[in-house]
Amino acid sequence: MKKALEKKNPDIAVADTIEELARQIKVKPSVLKATVDQYNRFCENGCDEVFAKEPKYLWPIKKPKFYAVKGHTVFLGTLGGIKINHRMEVVDTEEKVIPGLYAVGIDAGGLYGDSYCFLPASGTTLGFAVNSGRIAARNALSYIGK
Repeated sequence: MKKALEKKNPDIAVADTIEELARQIKVKPSVLKATVDQYNRFCENGCDEVFAKEPKYLWPIKKPKFYAVKGHTVFLGTLGGIKINHRMEVVDTEEKVIPGLYAVGIDAGGLYGDSYCFLPASGTTLGFAVNSGRIAARNALSYIGK
């Protein structure tokens, strides 16, 4: 990080306040502050209610300097993959669910057809990976009776 900042990397922003950081990255300061406040509450409670982050990795964001790093698409994902249903359950060649087996992210097929429109939607595989994991986890818990 230090070397990137020394080289004036335009994809890294650093600020002394969350509001200043928000302005640098062109987001509403109130929205970024609310997001950071919510995350800090998760840290205090030891439970990430949005992404189920393991408590040992919940480190509050309280003291400056504050950083933001712009991500770039490096790996878009795959086309094809394991066939699933809307509950992320793996289905066989006859569309029958294989009980207790789930596939998510780029291992799961069906998110994209024969193309991936990466110019306006770059990075959507990440969103699918996160949300398909949450959906599969919820359904797996239901499957085991918890």
